[in-house]
Amino acid sequence: MVSGSRPGIRRARPRDHRGRARGTVTGGHRARRLNESGEPVPRDRHAQLQGRPMGGRRHGKDFERFRWTSGTLSKVLRSPSLIGHRTHGGQTVRHASGTPVLIGEPLLTDDEFEALQDALLARSNGTRSPRRGTTALLTGVAYCSGCDGRMYFAVRKGYPYGDYVCRATARGEVCPAPAAMRSDWLEDHALACYRLVSATDSDVSRERLLGDGVRVTVGKGHPGGGPSRLSGPDTSRLTFTLGARP
Repeated sequence: MVSGSRPGIRRARPRDHRGRARGTVTGGHRARRLNESGEPVPRDRHAQLQGRPMGGRRHGKDFERFRWTSGTLSKVLRSPSLIGHRTHGGQTVRHASGTPVLIGEPLLTDDEFEALQDALLARSNGTRSPRRGTTALLTGVAYCSGCDGRMYFAVRKGYPYGDYVCRATARGEVCPAPAAMRSDWLEDHALACYRLVSATDSDVSRERLLGDGVRVTVGKGHPGGGPSRLSGPDTSRLTFTLGARP
């Protein structure tokens, strides 16, 4: 079951002028608000109820408490546990008679939950698709120097290249200096550095870069700069390290 306070869940819901759910603010911003308010994520709330300390280890790092992300928030807002149902794999568990198995006081009424699902569906507008594994070369390799978070590939519509960008807002955080860089520039730089230090001319895959602990840290760019900005990356913003994985 999703554990959480009624005020916390209500703060997380998108709303319109009638008080109904609506997607006018990004999930990342709502996640940040929950983090700032101290609202525990379901995993930490469950630990509290069991008398255990919050937080733990994730992605090789120790956390005193886990943080809300847009992904965590999306799962919570779509879970029937908000109306008191026992769930398994995100679906309601039912008795042999077909009625839902109830495990606690609902955080939302049936009407509120139905309105919320309608709004979330309208927000996605049928564009949601099954998540696929990334093909971006530097996912898990490129990091933002402003927040030390991973950078992710973003498509540029109509261009053969994209950008690697800081995604702190998707983690419910605020980056003091969010970085971004053209994907082809950053990938070419990373491969050139890797081939130089590893003395190889063979093809290099993402798995190989990850296995060798390659990390490329990107600093925030500066406005202006003239035509020279279009000739290639500002390498003073880039730091390449090998064997940086724990």
